Amino acid sequence: MGIFEPFRAIGYITAGVPFSVQRLGTETFVTVSIGKAWQTYNCSKLTLVFVGPQMPKRIRALATYRDFTFAAVGNVVAVFKRAHQVC
Repeated sequence: MGIFEPFRAIGYITAGVPFSVQRLGTETFVTVSIGKAWQTYNCSKLTLVFVGPQMPKRIRALATYRDFTFAAVGNVVAVFKRAHQVC
């Protein structure tokens, strides 16, 4: 591995849905769609923090607010607190 090669790259596994960036305290997180599920990464280390459950259809939009993730699936908006669906 050369000195200027990337350590990890998120763009290889994400879908075309725009990602959501959020800052909690001193940490920054990015939530990305991977088709029918979503993943949250810690930006400073690019480590996987959460993986959402498989949805019945593809995710069309994502948003985050504090501990909540909102995913538009079909004509429904699913709400998750961390990785557990609450609505």
